[in-house]
Amino acid sequence: MNLPLLPLALACATGSYLYSTSTHASPVPAAPPASHPQELDEAARLRDQRQWLAALAIYERRLADHPDDADAYRMRALTLADLGSAERAWQLYRARPSVFSADQIQRLENDRLARRIVWGGLYAQDTATRLDEMKYAERLMAEHLASLTPEQRAAAHRPRLDSLVILNTLEKHDEVVAAYRSLQADGLQVPPYALAKVGDSLLATRHPEEAATALETSLAAMPGEFDIQLLLAYAYLESEQHARALATLDALVKANDPWPRAPGARRGHQNWHRFDADTNRAMMTAYGNRLQEAQTALEALASISPNNAGLQSRLGNVFSMRGWTARALERQRMAMTLDPRSTEARIGATESLLALDRVGEARVLHDELLEQFPGNTHVQRLDRYWDAHLGWRGRAWAAGGRSDAEGSTSTASPLGNRDGEYGVYVESPMLADRWRLTAQASDGWADFQGERVHARYTGMGLLYAHDRLSLEAQALRPNDRYLDDTAFGVRAGWRFGDTVSASAGAFHADPEASLQARRSGVGADSWQAGLVWTPSEQGQLGARYKHWDYDDGNERQELGVYGQRRWITRPHLLVDMIGDAYASRGSRDDAPYFNPSQDRAFNGGVRIDHVAWRRYERHLRQRLELTAGSYWQEGYGSAWVPRASYRHEWKLGIGHVLDYGIAWSRPVYDGQREQRVALDIEYRWGE
Repeated sequence: MNLPLLPLALACATGSYLYSTSTHASPVPAAPPASHPQELDEAARLRDQRQWLAALAIYERRLADHPDDADAYRMRALTLADLGSAERAWQLYRARPSVFSADQIQRLENDRLARRIVWGGLYAQDTATRLDEMKYAERLMAEHLASLTPEQRAAAHRPRLDSLVILNTLEKHDEVVAAYRSLQADGLQVPPYALAKVGDSLLATRHPEEAATALETSLAAMPGEFDIQLLLAYAYLESEQHARALATLDALVKANDPWPRAPGARRGHQNWHRFDADTNRAMMTAYGNRLQEAQTALEALASISPNNAGLQSRLGNVFSMRGWTARALERQRMAMTLDPRSTEARIGATESLLALDRVGEARVLHDELLEQFPGNTHVQRLDRYWDAHLGWRGRAWAAGGRSDAEGSTSTASPLGNRDGEYGVYVESPMLADRWRLTAQASDGWADFQGERVHARYTGMGLLYAHDRLSLEAQALRPNDRYLDDTAFGVRAGWRFGDTVSASAGAFHADPEASLQARRSGVGADSWQAGLVWTPSEQGQLGARYKHWDYDDGNERQELGVYGQRRWITRPHLLVDMIGDAYASRGSRDDAPYFNPSQDRAFNGGVRIDHVAWRRYERHLRQRLELTAGSYWQEGYGSAWVPRASYRHEWKLGIGHVLDYGIAWSRPVYDGQREQRVALDIEYRWGE
């Protein structure tokens, strides 16, 4: 992240001067020459006491009477530099450079550059010109270094240090890191004010461990510096040290009273450091999956400060993490109204609009951000996500399983003794912000009493998605000896709001029909409907119904419900209670495929989701699911059915996921207990 560090920018002027005077000869002689007038001796004494204004007044009076006095002219310029008037001091030096020593010239040049850097770090009124001052400072620095001889340039340590501040403000973080490593290689110590900027750039370039080390060193020399502590907390967070990050922010909260009061004062005053500590602590709890706690904290702050754009934007971010995308967009728009320049709010609004399939509106914000903040790390990440979301998408998969009947060589499983599937599905980049073309090819197979039955399909389709509505049409051509009927179907989805969505679809010659039925040349048409309620990330409840019309006259109906509820939440661990139930029935008892006249099942269990390793967008998750339940089939009674699965999910970057796992179960078909083991792997790209 890149937080404003105005105190550190000011330190660039004062801290750089301290560094300069410790490495160069003093610009003022320890004692004035005997030829100096008495008034200049008095000015020198005042300077020794750091009474700069009194000394300056003497130099001004002296020059008014003796304009050619070189000593008074020189000392006036140096005293102005001591007072912070670096530009005026530099102008005086440029008017009469011959009266200054080489060390004094170097100091005045450096002070001028440092002051320009300070101006460049201040908040600009216009977003379009926010970096103009710092770009000017960068140009002046380049001109200054170009004016030096190679020997002088090699010894110009202070400009190299001040360049770190320039480059950091201009968001040239890679260059900051390269310059820092060069300083380290040359054995030069980076002072605390510049080391804080280095830590910020190390964090922006995703070196959180190095950033933490740099920031810890800077903080040791500048104890209590708020912005450094805040950056340090995020360095701990991004290196997956959640407890340490929260402890740092807890210390910041305790160290800053909301309304500090000076001794004897009738009332306190607002402490924005406490506000920043509270809001960042809330976000830290959100990043640790404690979203309800974060929401409560931010809403309490919003009730006090509803007109704070940053607060509204962060509350929108938490709503988005909880799955409430429309509410998140509302908050981001509030933040943009309060502060049209807010980068955080515009990024959040863009992501929300993408999630709501309102790409045209998102594109306007995305393009503006990329034009105005091309070097911003958060904007760059948004752009990578944008490309993944709107570009090519798809998945490739392969799976295989084995079903063994206990005490028998044959199986009643509708999946056969052996089964498998492989295929690829691809979506084109988005067209006109709403449309995609699709193509797919797959081969599903199963072995029944020594005969391998295939369901090979190739086909194309069309997707449409905008706002609440999504549509899909597909046409698939079979390429096997069992069925020759082209499959085609449509699906539709509708989002009622942040928590409720519905879907419906119909298919002629449904490719998902039973392979056992396919073996007998029997296909099926189908239609289905579903409803899902997701109140938050803490739980979900869904229901689905599917109706099959088989070619042999059999009508099969299936109704299922499923749900989950969060049980344990930790930064790297989520534990959910899960359950599902279904009931089905068929109209024929003599179908040549598994077709219970009636059956039903109920299962309950737990899902453990653990982040074993994470580095920004990349991670390794492992998931373990354990369930058990009762299955009942008419004519055969009921039996307990256990299931277990273990999976790995490798996220290789934005838009690239490799997922694989193994599953084991002991189902019962027609009263016969079986054991099933299955493996599958899938690679997905695009978002």
